[in-house]
Amino acid sequence: MQVWEYFKSNLGFERLFEQLRKKYISLGRYSGTVVLKNVSREESEDLSDFFGTTIKEGEDYKTSFSKIEKKLRESKFSDFTWEELFLGYFGKDIMTKKNGRNLEKQKEKEFFDDIILGLKEPYQTFFADILLEKGNLYQILRKRYRLNARELKRDVESIFEMIENLDEIVPVSLSVLASSSKSGNPHFLDFKEQTSVLFLKLFSRFCQEMEPVTTEEKIEFLASHGIYVDSFSNYVITYLLKSDIEYVNAFANFKEVLNLNLSNLFNIGKLDTDLKKVFIFENPSILSTIKGMNIPVIITSGNPNHVVYKVLERLSSSGNELYYNGDFDPEGLGIAMNLKKKFPNLKFFCYEEEDYFSSLSKRQISSSRLKKLDGIVEPDLEIIKKQILNFKCSGYQEKNISRIIEKIQILI
Repeated sequence: MQVWEYFKSNLGFERLFEQLRKKYISLGRYSGTVVLKNVSREESEDLSDFFGTTIKEGEDYKTSFSKIEKKLRESKFSDFTWEELFLGYFGKDIMTKKNGRNLEKQKEKEFFDDIILGLKEPYQTFFADILLEKGNLYQILRKRYRLNARELKRDVESIFEMIENLDEIVPVSLSVLASSSKSGNPHFLDFKEQTSVLFLKLFSRFCQEMEPVTTEEKIEFLASHGIYVDSFSNYVITYLLKSDIEYVNAFANFKEVLNLNLSNLFNIGKLDTDLKKVFIFENPSILSTIKGMNIPVIITSGNPNHVVYKVLERLSSSGNELYYNGDFDPEGLGIAMNLKKKFPNLKFFCYEEEDYFSSLSKRQISSSRLKKLDGIVEPDLEIIKKQILNFKCSGYQEKNISRIIEKIQILI
């Protein structure tokens, strides 16, 4: 009889060996103690016979690998090994947690090595370095690997295919770039998709630039590499701008409003004005009133998009003074402050106490929105910020139009 046959033929050892198996898996070695709770009658008989002592039914019994081994060494099974015993009893090798982790690490290494081998230089070295560093990006890749290895492989290969082919197709829209890879999915790079997050992390790292986080940062980063989110719907309302492109001048000559989009800007080298002053407003509704003043106008339509900033950059480069007026609420002051950060020479007009009271509405601002004012640190906005905190009401451009017109007449 083999040692494992002895234990297998006595059912009173079944629960004991299950406890021994769990302990071995946990520790990765044949050592440690186990406890049998509420010993059964059958267990009492078989265990008492083996250990040569009385083990009572209903009690808990504690034993160990070393205690069992001592008894076996004193028996006819003295030449036994735990490996042989476990293999015979359970009918298979028992995988320990440690061995399982080692096996999983090896599988993971082989997976990423396979991706590396499929890449060309310099992407091969670049990706290998990311894995060696074991930083945040590596941890993101490992998490994706555990969720769906096959999907991750396809995504990484698609991303490097896009990066490799980029020089040949720029300028290009985000959806066209996404469709150009093996993924074939035009929404692969949509900002809400995890594939877009991975693309931006890998591409910014490859370019040795800061990873873009906000939507505006992402748009700016992509545009700097000739990739455009949407070259047609991303536009800005303009009035009386001059350019090296004839249709821009035609709109100005006929005193017509022109919506400039990213596609237009691809072909426009210069933007300027005759007045050398540009008036920027938050709301489109104000344009119909001031259009007759024949002043160059930019409408941000709320929070400025990428095109707004690009148009203002060109106007500023042409030596134009920039003047801004927006709504008096937490969001409006946020827009004003961000524009000032982008263009330090920009001037606010109609931002006095009188302007706040002239534009005052009955619309109360919630406490959660008022909290946003904590982030307004621009000194030139302090007067309006203080009044909003005092009265907790919004002020709107349209209600202050007469003072805005008066101020423009002074400025021009």
